[in-house]
Amino acid sequence: MKRNHWNIKKRIMAGFVVVLAVVSVVVTLLFRQTENKLRVEYRKLVQSSVEGAMHRLDMLVREVYSISDYFAFNNQLERYLDKTYTDEQVHVKRADVIRMYRDFFEASDILQKRQKISGILTTKGVLFNFEDVNCDGPEVAEQLIALGINKPEHLMRFCWYPLRDNFMVQDAAGDVRKDKAVFGSRRVYSVWKSAYVCTHIFCIQEEDLYETYQESVVETKGEIYILDENCNLISSSNQECVQRGAVDETFRKKLLSRTEDDFTWKTRTENFEICVRQSEVNNWMTVAVIPQKNITGEVNALYLRIYVVLILCLIGCVVILLRMYQGFFTPVNELNQAMREVQMGNLNAYVKETGRNEIADMMRYYNNMLRSIHVHVVEKLESERRKKELELEVLVSQINPHFLYNTLENIVWKSNEAGHPDIGRLAAMLGRMYRLSTSGGQIIIPVKHEIEHLVAYTQIQKNRYGDAFDFDLQVDHEEIRKLMTLKIILQPIIENSFLHGMEGLDRKMKIRMKIRKVGDRLEIKLIDNGLGITKERLEKVRRNIHGEAVAEDTQNEQQRSSGIGLHNVAARIRLYFGIEDPVKISSIYHVGTIIIVQIPILTKEDLDERGEYDLQNHKKNQ
Repeated sequence: MKRNHWNIKKRIMAGFVVVLAVVSVVVTLLFRQTENKLRVEYRKLVQSSVEGAMHRLDMLVREVYSISDYFAFNNQLERYLDKTYTDEQVHVKRADVIRMYRDFFEASDILQKRQKISGILTTKGVLFNFEDVNCDGPEVAEQLIALGINKPEHLMRFCWYPLRDNFMVQDAAGDVRKDKAVFGSRRVYSVWKSAYVCTHIFCIQEEDLYETYQESVVETKGEIYILDENCNLISSSNQECVQRGAVDETFRKKLLSRTEDDFTWKTRTENFEICVRQSEVNNWMTVAVIPQKNITGEVNALYLRIYVVLILCLIGCVVILLRMYQGFFTPVNELNQAMREVQMGNLNAYVKETGRNEIADMMRYYNNMLRSIHVHVVEKLESERRKKELELEVLVSQINPHFLYNTLENIVWKSNEAGHPDIGRLAAMLGRMYRLSTSGGQIIIPVKHEIEHLVAYTQIQKNRYGDAFDFDLQVDHEEIRKLMTLKIILQPIIENSFLHGMEGLDRKMKIRMKIRKVGDRLEIKLIDNGLGITKERLEKVRRNIHGEAVAEDTQNEQQRSSGIGLHNVAARIRLYFGIEDPVKISSIYHVGTIIIVQIPILTKEDLDERGEYDLQNHKKNQ
């Protein structure tokens, strides 16, 4: 019955998927075909628009050339070119500038529509600034010369310089396109004097350049850049680019390395169609950058809407199908989920028995089977667990702490009677250590008890080594002693110094331990100047602390050690507190060792009524 249901469901769902897939493929092919045709037609439009913009720009440049040619052969200007002016003749010079502009430039351009010469720099270093009669100081001439307008190779050749601030006017217009300009220069050779007489300077506002291709920006739905042969910026429809005075460096490198004039540029965020046309007049490039989404945006939007409709239809059909078979699917799903829980170990995952059909019979059979498993398996496991507990109690009972305490006290009394109080003190310290280590069966104990356990251990080692070592314990604040911690944490840390630092040491070992609060952690830091650990052995120790498999020699060394080891400390901290990397060790051979242990800051309020710490409940409460 179950097999037939799933077969029917699969067939129905497969039918919907096949229909949706066929429709999706057909729609995709149609839209892709339309998109490709649209892209081809749009590329033609862009190419035509870019070429038109380039031609209009060429007309402007040719006009500049013609104006320069006209005045280059006008000997009437030459009477001004040989003039020099003193500082006291500044007004005379400015009057000459006004006179030259009125008599020559305005007279040749009645409608005031043509480009004009912005300035003339004579061979005597005199600058006639027609852009701003008051801005003709030596600093302006120096900026022009810095552009390279006086290079000998520029004689009767027109040279253009990339977009920059218009330094030939004093007052900024407040509009970036009016304040930015492109400079052009031409060293003029006089046929009358047979010599170089001056340099024509043209300063074209970026706004005038932008007007030549503004219509193309609207037509292409993208951005247009005017660049020189080195891809330096001349003009752009992107005002931010104009303000910056340069194009993006990545885009510039792409243009310089291109192999064709029409190509696709793919960035991390978007794809662009690039169209480049180069002028035959002055090698300027007109570049159109159009985002592909602007070309096919409407088609893609329609494509998306159709797909949304298809998906909604599919969802509607699925909802109707599930509603029709809800009465059949729900009990099967419940039974399936219950079986999964049993697989995960939950033997109490019973299902509610409803109905009087084959599915209901299966649910009853399942519940009866689960009850049988619970009787035979769970009870057996409980019996085995109880047996192990009893075995453990037998083993524990063989270790009688009272017997050990009484024996150690007897040793103390006998040693004092025999005149060997040092032996008695040693036995007393050992007894104190054992009492603190048992802690009445508690796992979480006060820090002060751990410190007492540590002090007892060091006193025992003092009896063994004498003055061969010094131990200094620092506790930042007295309230730290009132905090709670795992028992037998401190002793294994310092035990490492005695086990691995004293052997073969030719100097007095100094051991310093500091306990302090660091954020929400309690940090235990031990520093010694012992023998240290070699790099190879240190790596084995670190792997062992992290719970990784260690080499056989390291394992044998641990077995020979009398202490529980740093690996045990790290394992218990991870188990009880969930700290992944609680123990860190650094060591330099023949220099010393540093051990840092971190545990959470615990108070008595963090423990339950049994004095235990539940990590899972603590996370839930947070």
